[in-house]
Amino acid sequence: MAGDMEQAWIDYRHGQLCEWGEGRPADLQRAARLYRRAAMRGLAEAQQALGFLYATGQGVTRNEAIAAGWFRLAAEQGHSIAQHNLGVMYAEGRGVSQDEQLALHWFYQAALGGSESAREWLAVIRREWRDRLAAADA
Repeated sequence: MAGDMEQAWIDYRHGQLCEWGEGRPADLQRAARLYRRAAMRGLAEAQQALGFLYATGQGVTRNEAIAAGWFRLAAEQGHSIAQHNLGVMYAEGRGVSQDEQLALHWFYQAALGGSESAREWLAVIRREWRDRLAAADA
């Protein structure tokens, strides 16, 4: 199993080089293939990266449902960027059914993991809920 994770990290790092084009033109299709190999071995960083490529249609056909699935796998492993991204998907109904409760859950998890973006989303949600309650009381 250790060998699988070592290979996953190697594939992930090579995928980053292909995505970023370090010293050569970026090759997003190759990056997606490398990320997929690492993601299939369970590497949360690669699952997050592959989800991002699917969410944005870079190197792969844009597919927000597939993106959400990869984000979910990484989020369940505690990857705070994936937790934030999954929260966005639920908040906006992108690739999943819109669900405020699940969005809140994933933003909260991401905020616990140090995501400033998730904290900002939580502040927006709090303001919206406060406004709803004030309108209901009026």
